[in-house]
Amino acid sequence: MDYVSRYTDLVYSANGGIAVCSYRLLALASEPTQLVIQVENHGGYKDILITDHIVRDGILNRIADRELTGIPFDLLCVALTEAGQHHIVFVEADLEDYIHRGYPYERSAQPAARGRHIERISINSRDLVVGRARLQTAHATPKFADDSLAAILDRPTSA
Repeated sequence: MDYVSRYTDLVYSANGGIAVCSYRLLALASEPTQLVIQVENHGGYKDILITDHIVRDGILNRIADRELTGIPFDLLCVALTEAGQHHIVFVEADLEDYIHRGYPYERSAQPAARGRHIERISINSRDLVVGRARLQTAHATPKFADDSLAAILDRPTSA
């Protein structure tokens, strides 16, 4: 059975002003299990969550610090809602932040062209959880949610 939390308001700064969004968490009982962070733009600039990854990442990292410590990155999905439309974006870990914080990883040299070597970094996926690295969506492109997920996102809260 799916779980849908209540909305929580979040005040943030964008483009020199103050804006408000609301978020809630949806634990989907699908295979594979997924945790969706639904962020709804209430008082922000139109489409700012969809078009500005810096604002979006700031909001997501504040939510992550409050609610998501210990959740594996590969279980997360973000739904951005504005004017009844849902966009989906997948998050990734900021690997530089993970390494900077001193968490375990392996470094090895890989041969490259002209006798050079490229440094390869390996991280065990079990170690890659929220709280060990910041979330980022800079490389993700928001896409419209499919109809089945949109129906779930339109549900009222279950908490």
